[in-house]
Amino acid sequence: MKKYKDVVFKQKYSIDFLKSFFKEFPEEKRGRKKFKEKEIQNVKHLLYEKIFQKGTKIDADCVGLIKEKVEKENVIISVSFFKKNGRK
Repeated sequence: MKKYKDVVFKQKYSIDFLKSFFKEFPEEKRGRKKFKEKEIQNVKHLLYEKIFQKGTKIDADCVGLIKEKVEKENVIISVSFFKKNGRK
């Protein structure tokens, strides 16, 4: 099997826009929680979409090891793709 090891997908996230919105409209904040976790989850969804597009582009047979890492302002996902030998 041919292996594309540790292809890294990285994207920044920020909740500054939400903070400024709620500073201007504090009544909208009622009942809403965990903004940072939700924004991280949204960024992960976008990155996984890129991962699937990359897998389709290189015609990978399967996705191997997936490592997720959330740093201060970045979400990093490292992926290994596998492709059968003999395929073009």
